[in-house]
Amino acid sequence: MIGFELFNIFGLSISTHGAGIALAALLAILLTRRQAKLRGVDPDIVYDFATYALIAGVIGARIWYVMFSWKNYAGDPLSILRIWEGGVALQGGLLGGIIAGVWFTKKRKIPVWSFADMIAPGLILAMAVGRIGDFMAGDDFGIVWERFGVVYKPGTMAYENNGPVPLFPTALFEAAADLIIMGAVLSLRKRNLIDGFRFLFMLATYSVARFFLEFTRGDSLYTFFNLRTAQVTSVLTILIAVSLMIYRKKSVHRNDRLKGEV
Repeated sequence: MIGFELFNIFGLSISTHGAGIALAALLAILLTRRQAKLRGVDPDIVYDFATYALIAGVIGARIWYVMFSWKNYAGDPLSILRIWEGGVALQGGLLGGIIAGVWFTKKRKIPVWSFADMIAPGLILAMAVGRIGDFMAGDDFGIVWERFGVVYKPGTMAYENNGPVPLFPTALFEAAADLIIMGAVLSLRKRNLIDGFRFLFMLATYSVARFFLEFTRGDSLYTFFNLRTAQVTSVLTILIAVSLMIYRKKSVHRNDRLKGEV
């Protein structure tokens, strides 16, 4: 179990980490339903999507982590299924959720970019609350930081890896960055922007924040040439998001010009 037990219901242990994930999902659903109402969309569709997104997100987060930590699972592949023992990556979960979103909108015949804008604030809010849960559980801990750090309790992953030394509260800083990004995305709602801009803006700004915060992480995953996986992914995400912004803006303007010529 990750983190500390908050309470026990009929033998089912609810940990700080699990409670954080549940709260993140709940708040994301509530905010997204609010966004749906403002757009004149049936808010109940959010419940349907949330089910698929949560499942795809968890699977994506686990696969992503295992891909870059295979040496920890090679000797016992069945341990991949024991997700309650820890080992998920947010960026993999985000990718899984995006795939679920594309599939869902195609199935329901909903404009994908408009739908993406609708879920963007709730998604980044969920990421923020999730990081607070990570902090409470001693997960996603930072590097040793004597001048400004947090000493985690025994039993946490942070303590097991570093002992009673002050560590940079990376998870809290990322949560703060996510909340700032959420505020920025919400402030863009009344702007006359192309569909998809808010979602792509959220992805790009989160990736910028994640790139720099990764320097403070003490439990980073690594890829080729000993590069931090999250930083490589962040750079690629920024390039893709900005490229799509430019492409969509040119595409929309081109279509508007063609309509005007008809």
